[in-house]
Amino acid sequence: MYKEVIEKKFKDEENITALNLYKKMMLSYEKDIPMFGNDFYPPNIWKFFEDEVKLKGLKVESFGVFNDSERRMISFNNLYNIEFPIKVLKIDASSKFNEVTHRNYLGSLLSLGIERDKIGDLIVDNNICYVAVCSDISDYIIMNLERIGKNPCKIKEVTTGIEEINHQFKNEFILIQSMRLDSVVAKLTKKSRGIAQEFIEEGLVLVNYTVTRNKSFEISKGDRVTIRRYGKFIIGECSGQSKSGKYKIEIKKYT
Repeated sequence: MYKEVIEKKFKDEENITALNLYKKMMLSYEKDIPMFGNDFYPPNIWKFFEDEVKLKGLKVESFGVFNDSERRMISFNNLYNIEFPIKVLKIDASSKFNEVTHRNYLGSLLSLGIERDKIGDLIVDNNICYVAVCSDISDYIIMNLERIGKNPCKIKEVTTGIEEINHQFKNEFILIQSMRLDSVVAKLTKKSRGIAQEFIEEGLVLVNYTVTRNKSFEISKGDRVTIRRYGKFIIGECSGQSKSGKYKIEIKKYT
């Protein structure tokens, strides 16, 4: 039953990922053993398994370490609360001379040859990064990550105070004529609508972690819009209209 649902719901690489998780889930269910996914998964995948899969006696959980984590690992039948195979690293590349961003940290981690799915959420606070990673790559990162951009860095595993680490946002407002995806992308990137449409057609824009190539797709409150090279945004409340009829929308940009 769920295999057919997955094949219809997920496309391309997400389809492969979800089907691999499905196989783990069924093995866990049939053998009555605890199993974990190998990676961190975006919300559209872990929410599907956590919210929509209903098999009697099967326990499904997701965990990403931080409060309100977006990228999470999944467990099946973890009845004895075995720890998820996740480590948290603190990376300090702070500098008096330049700002070190989420993009800088993620880029440096990926430059080590690590797959994105092996890394969970990154939270950058005062130029210091806290990142959840799969346990099996933790030592590799500690041994090999020496710089973030041009800045030397210090790195260590942390086990305490994690519950106090939260995502950081920059809040702003935009005035927009409509909630069409191309209009929203143009405003967020400060580019023309034509260029925004090119971004969408090239697959550079994700809505709720799924590539969306429909330029007329209507964006709603709570949607997460990711624009490659420009960042990730949460669409907030509409606080009315301007005299010209444009909507005033609150935006939270991940920092």
